[in-house]
Amino acid sequence: MDMKHRTSSSNLKARMGQYMRAVRAGGEVVVTDRDEPVARLVPYREAGPGPGEELQVARAKDPGAPVFSKVKVHPIRYRGPPTTSLLEADRKRR
Repeated sequence: MDMKHRTSSSNLKARMGQYMRAVRAGGEVVVTDRDEPVARLVPYREAGPGPGEELQVARAKDPGAPVFSKVKVHPIRYRGPPTTSLLEADRKRR
C-alpha cells in the first residue's frame, strides 16, 4: 500500500473515509486545489518534539533586524479630508 496520497479537495470530500483510514495507518495525504498543494493530512501526535527531535524556531531573514516585540510603531499624522469622504467619492465615480 502506498503511504503517500495526493488528491484534490473535491475528491477528498467524496472519499474522506478512505483517506482517513490511510492516515490512521500512518500514511500522508496531500490535498491540492487546481494541482497546487494546499494542505497535508498526517497522523496526529501530541504537541511538542519527540525524543531526539528539535523544535523548529522561526528566524528573522535579516540577522540585524530588531526583535519584533521591541519594534515601536508611531502613528502617522494625516491632515487631509476624512478617508470616508474619499471612499464615498470613489464609489460614486464607479
